[in-house]
Amino acid sequence: MYFNSLHTCSLLSYPILHSELGQFGLRPLCMTAITDRGLALIGGGLPSLQSLDASYCRKLTDKGLSAVADGCHDLRSLHLAGCRFVTDGLLFSLSRNCKNLVELGLQGCTNISDSGLADLVNGCQHIRFLDINKCSNVGDVGISKVAEVCSSSLKTLKLLDCYKVGDESIFSLSKFCKNLETLIIGGCRDVSDESIKSLAAACKNSLKNLRMDWCLNISDSSLSCILTQCKNLEALDIGCCEEVTDTAFEDLRNGEIEFSLKVLKISNCPKITVSGINMLLNQCSSLEYLDVRSCPHVTKAGCDEAGLVFPEYCKVNFTGSLSEPDVLV
Repeated sequence: MYFNSLHTCSLLSYPILHSELGQFGLRPLCMTAITDRGLALIGGGLPSLQSLDASYCRKLTDKGLSAVADGCHDLRSLHLAGCRFVTDGLLFSLSRNCKNLVELGLQGCTNISDSGLADLVNGCQHIRFLDINKCSNVGDVGISKVAEVCSSSLKTLKLLDCYKVGDESIFSLSKFCKNLETLIIGGCRDVSDESIKSLAAACKNSLKNLRMDWCLNISDSSLSCILTQCKNLEALDIGCCEEVTDTAFEDLRNGEIEFSLKVLKISNCPKITVSGINMLLNQCSSLEYLDVRSCPHVTKAGCDEAGLVFPEYCKVNFTGSLSEPDVLV
């Protein structure tokens, strides 16, 4: 593990750290070697720590991380992806001690629950970034509480494969979080058209990135609302939304919409055809990446035959041979 500020030092020698700003950041070097004992030393010795990334340090538990929360009251950013032993107890410690926390990454921390999220925002009321991808015990109660308490600050919310999250969460986000910029709800299969329509209306000026692949209840009506109302949308993933058809793009043909979409992923959408892609291209000159893998009616030969003209710098992924942008991870 090493410190990352204006000076970079090794924790093995545990030197005195100095920064003109008095800010310290810390991230892991040897993931398997870090234990609660090391975290306790950090909590006791670095009261000015503001940023800690202990992702995939799989031996860590609430004990060591709570020691950091207890000793580092100015902590602003904490990333713990893959730390499977983290529980709601840590969220209570953060709530009690780290009132300035604005960024929290808990991807794959499956012991986190709605109760823990409620405890967290009782004290940390200015969360801007929350990643709880693959936290399968989180549901509508917890997300609704976060939305209500952090309404003015929340910009990024990641809920990939949180299968207990449904329309109630999206309606709460629509009601409270008018500044939301990034929402990841891929795999949240209980989300339906009505809540997405409300999101489009509420966040039409702020929403930039939306991932809702495998949201099987999404259809043309809600997608059309997203495309026509969210004028600042830059990245959209509707992969495996099998009910979406070319009709979703028809309202783009009126020519009145200023479209800034750069990334569109529609892989495994069997009802979208070359005609739908053409309607999109006529209104979207900013497109940089288009994923049409496993769309049986959208092939390179078909696009060429129809005379489709893609933007000059647009990469079209027909077969999976292109690397994907990570904006919607």
